[in-house]
Amino acid sequence: MRMTLTDRKVIFLQGPSSLFFAHVARSCRKRGAETLRIGFAPGDHLYWPRSAGRYLAWRGTPADYPAELRRLLERERPTDLVMLGDGRPYHRMTLELLRGLKTQAPTPWIVEHGYLRPGLILVEAWGMGGMSHIPAAFRAGGAPAAGQGAPGAAFPGSFARYAALDVGYHLANLCAGPLLYPHYRPYAEDGPIREYAGWIGKGLALPRRRAAATRAAARIAAHRGPVFLFPLQLAGDYQIRNYGTGEPLSVILRRVMDSFAAHAPPDALLVVRQHPLDNGLAHWGRQVEQAGLGDRVVFQDGGSSAPVMARAAGVVTVNSTMGLEAILKGVPCHVLGRAIYALPGLVSDGTLETFWSAPRAPDADRVRAFEAFLRRNYHVPGSFDGPGALVGAENLADRLALPPPPVFPHDEMESECPPS
Repeated sequence: MRMTLTDRKVIFLQGPSSLFFAHVARSCRKRGAETLRIGFAPGDHLYWPRSAGRYLAWRGTPADYPAELRRLLERERPTDLVMLGDGRPYHRMTLELLRGLKTQAPTPWIVEHGYLRPGLILVEAWGMGGMSHIPAAFRAGGAPAAGQGAPGAAFPGSFARYAALDVGYHLANLCAGPLLYPHYRPYAEDGPIREYAGWIGKGLALPRRRAAATRAAARIAAHRGPVFLFPLQLAGDYQIRNYGTGEPLSVILRRVMDSFAAHAPPDALLVVRQHPLDNGLAHWGRQVEQAGLGDRVVFQDGGSSAPVMARAAGVVTVNSTMGLEAILKGVPCHVLGRAIYALPGLVSDGTLETFWSAPRAPDADRVRAFEAFLRRNYHVPGSFDGPGALVGAENLADRLALPPPPVFPHDEMESECPPS
């Protein structure tokens, strides 16, 4: 049954490099809502057709944005705001302003790739990652059920489609940005030209990378001692920048390798796995080779993570979703940063130094409860592009029609397992 959004006004901020937010807006309008978009770059306008609602272009400076946003909220009186992630500068400023409003603020909804994958979209109010209310809500006994917890579907993905949409977004910004949005600056640490140069380099090196991945897989399969996995995240990811340890990823990697060398059993193997969307410019493999661990460490760029996870004695992560994947598979996990799953009974307590020799497996009952809690209250089936986009848009519009989960004070959201 279709939910109603009568008397609701939804403002969309920046979203995926696709028509997904436009699909969501049209789904909201079918349910009776009024929708509009605040655009910060030509690419935002490119993926916002007129059928999705009004478009308001922000061409001012970041310093002027909070005051103008306050005036816009007073004029438009929205009930909801929807944004992709909570880390982009304009999104962070929006959330800070909403938290400080004395009158009843509209509900900000954070949309992202699901904590649970594949085929699920995260829908969370007020913040995600290190600013998430999920840990406090779970400790408090769980929020009221927002849905039935439908399983994710295997929507067919396409890297070529993803790349084409991303190129379209950034090409519009490069060509029209200086004229139409003079104060726009890319939010990513690596600008689009540098990013695409890295991917071209990875493409040219594909035969060599595939051969290296095959050798790495063979080494891992042949190892007879315990295997530990450290999955690298994207260095510019806001989960690293805002909710990590406060250190660059290169420093974190060095610290993990030094700790492993000093405290792991002599027959243990450390697998450092590169993120599949890494542009290759950081040369992580070179840093691993220069660490001085010799045959005690393997760098893996490409190939499936399933064989490593299946035999892993433990996973060390800053706050990657691979940490949650490990927990769901019963693999011990040590968290260095702030993560929604850094809770007693889910992650291994103690320090990183003790983890190598005494990793503690998660409590199976608590894992099942946490997974069901996440699936039921914070995820909807769908994807940001391709066949799953329309499905996700309909499900997201239905979720917006339900009451948001309760909001907990920020001091209750601190991890009970402080980073080592």
